[in-house]
Amino acid sequence: MGIAAQGRRLVVLLLATLAMGAVHAGAEATSVRTITDATGRTVVIPARVERIGCLTGASFEKAALVGAADKVVVRQATFPPWMAQVFPRVATVPTIQDSRNPNIEELLRLKLDALFFWDDPEKAARLAGYGIAVVFPQPEHQPVASAEAFLTRFKAEVDVYGRVLGGTAADQARSWSDYVDRRVRYVRERLARLRPEQRPRTYYLRGPDALTTQGADQSISWLGELAGADMVVRHGEVKGIARISMEQVLVWNPEVIFVGRQYSPELVLKDPRWQRVAAVRNGRVYVVPDGVFFWDSSSEGILLLQYLAGKLHPELFPDLDLGKEVRDYYARFYRYRLNGRELDLLLAGQGPDGQRRNGMNN
Repeated sequence: MGIAAQGRRLVVLLLATLAMGAVHAGAEATSVRTITDATGRTVVIPARVERIGCLTGASFEKAALVGAADKVVVRQATFPPWMAQVFPRVATVPTIQDSRNPNIEELLRLKLDALFFWDDPEKAARLAGYGIAVVFPQPEHQPVASAEAFLTRFKAEVDVYGRVLGGTAADQARSWSDYVDRRVRYVRERLARLRPEQRPRTYYLRGPDALTTQGADQSISWLGELAGADMVVRHGEVKGIARISMEQVLVWNPEVIFVGRQYSPELVLKDPRWQRVAAVRNGRVYVVPDGVFFWDSSSEGILLLQYLAGKLHPELFPDLDLGKEVRDYYARFYRYRLNGRELDLLLAGQGPDGQRRNGMNN
């Protein structure tokens, strides 16, 4: 279809959508409200938000966290290990592979009340031009300079979902924020006397290969710092999702390695080049659990914080029952009761089928 024809088709769709809205308004007036998103933009949304699109990475998980999983009518194509197990309906929700460049016609057909989208003002303006209320839940262009600033942003993102969805969703967001405060305080109190030299040099293997990591500006680095790690990427200029050299790894010589995103620890354990690294020599290579979303970039990061602290400093956390924390978290925030087998698999870093794999290899 040519550009001109496509444009005419979009106009027709938009006019039809507006006409349907006018008919509905004639039968029952619909009120609106305004919210401020994570970047400070003011967005006009319906008073009652019933149909939402979740196109950022952990967007579905956060909607589910505040009790709105059944309101998601389109989502990013991502498949964390426990998402469909905990929320079976997600298997029927349409997905968009390239979530930063969605097809506008498809979105218009969905009659969205709000779309959680990437921090891209130009594309957001284009979508808004077709009557789609675009919300940025996370600022991508505002760097975080401290652990305190990270925690503020970490909680603010969930708060956006609570305010957009309103009612009990806002209550759930506040309840989650209170839980974060309590568990961060617990970890910090145990680590209060930790000296810099007691922080193990720590590397996060993000995958899909052993030399791809996440930089100092990513959530995992702040969570690692809060958990008592010396994140080695802070000793360089590593930003975002980045691939480093083996030579750099040997210079850092991490004492602990965490393997994330459902990748195998064999990426380092079976590679002869890694045998000289302290973490491999001393048996301190750990697989990170993942859940409804990947723990390194979701609200389950508060569980990851506790997991990291327990692995890095087991002597300081003899009373930490991560299994209880995970079970209670899922019951309280996802309204899902993990049975004993499910809990064991999740804590072992595996999916419901007992496998550890990333099908998208991303």
